[in-house]
Amino acid sequence: MKKFFSQLGYKFNGFMQGRYGYDELSRLLALSGCIIILLSTIPPIRFLYIIGFVMLVWSWFRTLSRNIYKRQLERNKYLSIKNKLLQKIRLYKRIWKERKSHKYYKCPGCKTMVRIIKPGKGKNITITCPKCKERFKKRT
Repeated sequence: MKKFFSQLGYKFNGFMQGRYGYDELSRLLALSGCIIILLSTIPPIRFLYIIGFVMLVWSWFRTLSRNIYKRQLERNKYLSIKNKLLQKIRLYKRIWKERKSHKYYKCPGCKTMVRIIKPGKGKNITITCPKCKERFKKRT
């Protein structure tokens, strides 16, 4: 029996030779597809089954694909979107954590978030953006 599984493993490795394989995007697609298929068991939203099934098929297509260059481009696009989203989440967590001691303003020139120590209420302040050196006034 051990020999059978060993040979099966070798055959599977030979089959996967030259194929893209499983990555973060494929994992996300497979997991999302399974969750959507489970949600489709609720009668009013049965149409979601097709969407979940397509996501599972797309995940397997990516895994078994031989066009590695295109799969890497898709993965890089996914990772850039994921990192931008995580960066925004981290920024908003930091803003919330420091809400009592600091104030955040968006630069009108380059849209960078500028962090300053919280001044007194009702004061006009001039802020210089550290990135583009533009000066702008804000009332606190």
